[in-house]
Amino acid sequence: MRVHILDADVNEYRGLYYTNDDDVLEFKRRFNGKPMREAWTAEDQFAFVPRRLRQGDTPGLSTHIPVFSAKAVDVLADFLEPNGELFPITCGGQRFFAFNVTRVVDALDEQNCEVVRFSSGRLMTVDRFSFFEDKLFGITVFKIPQLVLMDVFVTDPFVESVQTAKLKGFKFRRVWSSD
Repeated sequence: MRVHILDADVNEYRGLYYTNDDDVLEFKRRFNGKPMREAWTAEDQFAFVPRRLRQGDTPGLSTHIPVFSAKAVDVLADFLEPNGELFPITCGGQRFFAFNVTRVVDALDEQNCEVVRFSSGRLMTVDRFSFFEDKLFGITVFKIPQLVLMDVFVTDPFVESVQTAKLKGFKFRRVWSSD
């Protein structure tokens, strides 16, 4: 089993940014691993940046808020639907979907990780990941409770589906392998 951080290739493909400057932190905090369908209003505004780049199937917005094209949602539906909520957003007259990952799995093996902590003892970042493999059996998309506002993790079946469908703009960084 391998675990990857899901990201968008913002060097080669267009990204998105949230245009409601006063509320950007509040917007990002909503994607905290908890369901929020009841609170979603779809009134949020987004814009592309930079315009000179190609458009991919996952325009970057934030490390913990994946955004997918309709094509990507169709291809990845079996992975997305059981692990979170999709919310329609519009950017440049085009429809995309912000994905709120609600599958939070306490699978981080902190004893075997290299971590940086705040003075309070709370986890700040992980320099080298280790996971409990048995807790990830059958899991394809997840967050960890220690860092719900940071990264989204995926396993090989998700990566392989993206590659097979030739979806553009995805970037995966392998952070752990059970091998």
